[in-house]
Amino acid sequence: MDFRLRIFLAVARAGQLTQASRQLNLSPSSVSEQLASLEHELGSALFWRTSRGMKLTLSGEQLLRASLRMEGQWNAVVRDLAGMAKGLRPVRIAASQTAVELYLPTPLGRFRRDWPDVPLQVLMVNSQAVVDMVASGNVDVGLVEGGGIPSTLVSTPLWQDQLALMVSHDHVLAERESVDLEDLRELDWILREKGSGTRAIFEQALAVSGFPPKELNVIMELASLRAILAMVANNVGVSVLSTAIVESDPITVHGIASLTIDQTNLRRSLNLVTLREGSREPLVDNLVERLVKDAARHHRRRSRPGRLDPIGSDPKT
Repeated sequence: MDFRLRIFLAVARAGQLTQASRQLNLSPSSVSEQLASLEHELGSALFWRTSRGMKLTLSGEQLLRASLRMEGQWNAVVRDLAGMAKGLRPVRIAASQTAVELYLPTPLGRFRRDWPDVPLQVLMVNSQAVVDMVASGNVDVGLVEGGGIPSTLVSTPLWQDQLALMVSHDHVLAERESVDLEDLRELDWILREKGSGTRAIFEQALAVSGFPPKELNVIMELASLRAILAMVANNVGVSVLSTAIVESDPITVHGIASLTIDQTNLRRSLNLVTLREGSREPLVDNLVERLVKDAARHHRRRSRPGRLDPIGSDPKT
């Protein structure tokens, strides 16, 4: 990062050239010279010099925003390089929203307790983007819902859960336990965005059952689970989401009923996706092992209805 930008940031934060010079351990004249050099190169004044101190010009405010972004990026790089010098580098994870909100917190908490110096980078994107990022090497580990995973990647099933029709308690269908395919035509739908695993599995299940997904009356497409739940709870429309969300401790849901959709298979899996084992670093292998063990730990517990069910479990109902 340009040293003059560090001086600029110090003066912008302090609002006083003298105070900034003390913080930088430089003379006021040196600070003034560096600022003048930067202003000359940019062809624009960055500060108004007043009797009350240094006030940013419009150009200065624009540079401040850019400099703060650069400072953040620079600090992140410094941390990463320091970790690499110790044999550590960031472990990069991309996961769908369902995985981030319902699955990742516990195993990542354990990982951080054992490896406090290892930086973690978690990106929450839809399932298709997760697969693309793992395949391109932009992340080390991906968590996705459903299939569509290329054979070049390693896919390990972790969980299974059930999608269901979600309606408001005030909805005309709320007292029913299930609906048939023809009922779906009469509903106003609020669905996840295209590319999400939840939507892909729902539309695929409809198509397999002979119901064209394009015949759904989709009034909204939202990327936020909480936004969809709020819309459904207020009877704006209906949706299809994981039953685990409704029962989840991290997400408080009120005023929503879940119904099964007859003639459809809305069971889905949550899959761990990585590159081939030989191309992974030891810390990534460690995290992968922890994620698999965390799923196995829950597998040994008795599954409760409405919760994420470990693959291979036989939940009692």
